[in-house]
Amino acid sequence: MLATETHVRHIKIKRLPVTLTMLVLVAALISGCATVQRQFPAPPADIYESAQVSEFSNIRFWGDKTAPYLDEAIQRLQNSIRNNPALRDRIDILALSGGAEDGAFGAGFLKGWTERGDRPEFFMVTGVSTGALIAPFAFLGSEYDDVIKKLFTKSSKKDIFFLTPFSALFGGAALGDTAPLRKTIEKEVDDEMVKAIARESRKGRILQIATTNIDAQRPVVWEIGIIAESGHPNAKRLIQRIMLASAAIPGVFPPVAIDITINGERYQEIHVDGGVTSQIFVYPRGLMVREIEKQLNVYPKKTFWLIRNTKVAPDYSPVELGLSDITSRSISTLIKYQGRGNLLNISSLAERDGFDVHITNVPADFNEPLNDFFDPVYMKTLYDNGYTKALSDCPWHVGLTDECDKSESRNPR
Repeated sequence: MLATETHVRHIKIKRLPVTLTMLVLVAALISGCATVQRQFPAPPADIYESAQVSEFSNIRFWGDKTAPYLDEAIQRLQNSIRNNPALRDRIDILALSGGAEDGAFGAGFLKGWTERGDRPEFFMVTGVSTGALIAPFAFLGSEYDDVIKKLFTKSSKKDIFFLTPFSALFGGAALGDTAPLRKTIEKEVDDEMVKAIARESRKGRILQIATTNIDAQRPVVWEIGIIAESGHPNAKRLIQRIMLASAAIPGVFPPVAIDITINGERYQEIHVDGGVTSQIFVYPRGLMVREIEKQLNVYPKKTFWLIRNTKVAPDYSPVELGLSDITSRSISTLIKYQGRGNLLNISSLAERDGFDVHITNVPADFNEPLNDFFDPVYMKTLYDNGYTKALSDCPWHVGLTDECDKSESRNPR
């Protein structure tokens, strides 16, 4: 749920006379000597890569490397193709980006896409940050559209977090407490939903969410479907914690500790917003898709559907010369260009691996003011914008332009 450029540029914390960015910096400076302690130590640097979540296996991989259990994944895919011959004809991958309250755009777009009548069943769904909150519901299909709508049109700041600035000043890990968001996730991601994810995963479909291991400064991709399939009594709780971690804006929302083991010893990793390392993802560049196609003797039509939950074009706005304004504008620009870089990388993968690629994002002319964190008026207006865009004559763009994508492949029927 990483803060968007809209977030950083417009939001002022109403109860405090400084911007969010400056408050984070002040808290970091003051609390440097008083820090929250881990329950277990961090893994040693020479063995941290071998960490496993206790009693689970093959449920995650480093997002900058191909999964070490690739052979097993290919075998699962082979079985899936045998049981679902339609996978020989088409593969659709949906990727949902970060964007905080701008996730309302993706929520509305999915609803409009459903009503348009050409939304496919996705072979694979990935989510980062606010996209991680949408991804499990998008994976399960259009019957969950109203759940996503409720999350992004009936919520406000009080349903996401409450500020605890004094805790941060005296050694806390964040300016806010996400107990309200945690309760929402726990309510929606219940036993029945986990069973539904497991059912779809057994068909060979893939659901992945990314977090950032802040100790390692590396992305971690979690196999949510495999976790659900495991039947482990802690599977539901782990999925809930992964979703919460992926949305944990550093410094604003508390990080999520994940207990792991290495050689029988217990350690603890610290995970934050997946958007810190990538705003949107599909699969690591090291995965050679064309080689897998040859191995399986399967050559489907392949499509990336990329929903970028924010604007992608540069947004001109004269900046004041104060420290907080320069800092905020710089961070917003950094986030924007990280996202643009991620989209360009995926487009490069698409060209290499034979995917069509279609991108949609918040329109450049969307100018509803954001008056508070997770402003319900803003989110409802943006939800409606996404819904309308999906039903328009131009729901998808060519690359990082406003040029309308009129290719036949955007309509799968």
